[in-house]
Formats: sequence, structure tokens, C-alpha cells
Amino acid sequence: MKIKRIVITSAICAGIAAIAYFAFVFPFYEPETSNFEVSIDRLMSFDYLTALIPLLIIIGMTTAGIVLVVLLRRILAKTDKKDSRFAHVRTGRQKGAAPKQKPVWFMIMRWIIMIAFTFIAIWGGLIFGMGISSLSVPVLSCPWNTEEMTSSSCYYLSHLNELFELPWHSIVIFFASTIGFILLLGRAICGFLCPVGLMQDIMDKIRRKTKTEGIKMNDKMYKAVTPIKWCLVLILIGLCFAGGNFCNFCPAVAVSPVLAGISTSLYVSGFLMVLVLMAGFFKRRSFCMVCPIGAILGFFHKISLFRIKKDTQSCTECGACYEACPMGIKMIYTEREKVDVTSANCIMCGECIRCCPEDKALSMTCAGIKLYSSSRKKIMSGYEPDKNGGLPNDNDK
Repeated sequence: MKIKRIVITSAICAGIAAIAYFAFVFPFYEPETSNFEVSIDRLMSFDYLTALIPLLIIIGMTTAGIVLVVLLRRILAKTDKKDSRFAHVRTGRQKGAAPKQKPVWFMIMRWIIMIAFTFIAIWGGLIFGMGISSLSVPVLSCPWNTEEMTSSSCYYLSHLNELFELPWHSIVIFFASTIGFILLLGRAICGFLCPVGLMQDIMDKIRRKTKTEGIKMNDKMYKAVTPIKWCLVLILIGLCFAGGNFCNFCPAVAVSPVLAGISTSLYVSGFLMVLVLMAGFFKRRSFCMVCPIGAILGFFHKISLFRIKKDTQSCTECGACYEACPMGIKMIYTEREKVDVTSANCIMCGECIRCCPEDKALSMTCAGIKLYSSSRKKIMSGYEPDKNGGLPNDNDK
């Protein structure tokens, strides 16, 4: 079994190494001229639409890929004589599906914060000025976007030679702000601040609105993607010593600079962004499971101020939290002794708490202050009697 894992991990490393090589030599999109100067006037001009071309291509390829996958799945369902009669069960469209809950304030605030930070990270410096541009956030503050309010930790972590060429006070600010954000938020950065996370959540919303069947992962599948995550971490760290450029195949590069109106070349990052959006459509937060920055943030989860707490006496081990967790964290419902069930993979999205049917069985805290707790009343708020006096029958899911 160990030999099999070593072989699989080696194959994954070889595959990612091949992608890394082609990232330096094969452009996904290369504009005729590079324009890194952005102004409000330029955002209102035809040049801005030209700069959006690579993003429009990515959106088109993503849409085509999703439609193709959906059509192939329908064809396979029709040709599968044995299981086709259970198709309504697999799609979750059968009667008696769980109804929608009423909006939860925590989720509303999370969306507001994600959208606001994305806006600030892309256009904040252009609109409000660059007064705090020396602060570093360990999430998508893409270095190619020169109009952002904050700089990027991931860029300097993979380009240490450039970091130590900066003035000493800039180096101090870099480490202080990066470590400060990590200690304060931990992987809550992924759940609240990451624009790529926002895009994946939007793709998941689109899937639900279109009533498209997603991909349900099990324990074995979650374990299978773990080697990919650690390979990406090694590449991110290793490229700083090899003199490579991780940005050439980082999917984030295909978003922030382009939206800001910056004309820039895209290499393998463009193709990977298509895969990220497609995967995010069929499986919520799929890229977060292999994101190297998220994995590095997870190293410090034990000292983060944000925690997930569990009242083991209230927990009935129904598994609703595990089913709702986009990261597939099983210990949330299997743990029967510890109060703190915070995992290195937890992105603090709060889905486990939202779907927990027991009062205060799960809660999220910050510096010991309870922010959000599970509530049976909120779960049951979606169950409204139909006209016949019974429970809803329907396709409210």
C-alpha cells in the first residue's frame, strides 16, 4: 500500500513538474503590448475591454466545458440501463428534499466581506490611494496588479531573492503584516477574504440555481487529492530556490490583474483557471482542497484566534456537518472528547454550523467570543406547512 502511494505521489509530482515547465514556454494568451498603467479613465475606455479578453476567453471555455460535462453525464445516464431508473435520486430532485433555510446573518456578512475585499484588492489602490500598499496579505493580492492596496505574501514567499532586496523596513512590514494576518485569521482568510474562494462560491451558486447535479466526494477521494496539495506546497517553496516563477501557473494571475485592466500575458495559469472554475462548479471549494497557500496557512491553525467548538453532549452524530463541509472534514462529527474541533483544512465558512440541527452543538468563536452557533429553530424555519397542513413536498432544495 505504501509503495502504491509513493508511485501515485511521484506521478503527481512528475505531472505538476511538466506543467511547471510548460508554464515558462507556452503562453495561454499573450497580448501584443503590455500595459501596466491603470487609471479610472482607462477603466471607462475600449482599452479596458481589450484587457478583459483573456478573462472572457476563460469564461467561454469554462462554460463550454461545463455544458460538455453535463451533456456527457446525461448520455451516460441514458445508456446505463442498470442505474438510469435511479437518476432522480442521484440528482437530488426527488420529493421530500430538505427545504431552503431562511438567510443566516453570518452567511450574509461572509458574502459582504468577501465581495468587499475582492473589490478593494483589485481596485482599492486606484480609487482610495496606495497608503497601505506595503502591507502583505497571504491571499490573492496578485503582484501583477500594481493598483492594489496591499502587496502579496505568496509572491515574496516564492521569490525570496527579491524580498531581501527590499529596504529593511519593507522586509519588517512584510513579515509583521503576513504573520499578523495569519495569527489573527488563520484559514478564515480562505473563507472570508480570498477572491478565488468567492469565485468558487459563485460557481456553486450557479450550479444550485441551474439545478445541476454536483460531484459528491467520499473519504477515499478526499485522501486522493491530498498528495496534490503537498506537491504544490513543495513547488511553491522550491521555486524560490530554483529561480522559477510560481505565478506563471498560479490560476489567481488570470483574474485580479485582468479585472483591474492590466494587459498581461497568461501562461498555464489561464488553463488552470478554467479547471478551477469548472471544478468549483461541480464541487464547492474544490481548489481550496489543493491550494498551497491554504495549506501553509493551515500549519498555524492551532494558534489562530478563530476556532470551531463542539458540545459533544448535544451532538447526535447525525453527520449533517460532514455532509455540508466543502473540505470533507470528518472529525467535526466523529470527535467525542475534545471541545475544539478546528482542523488545519477548515476554511471557517460556517456551513457545518448552519446545517447542524442541534442547539449550540457547534459554534464559531474568535478570541473566545462566540460569533455563530447552530440552532434547531433556524433549521426548522424552512419547514412551513403546505396548503394541506403537511410538510413541504418539494423541490425547494
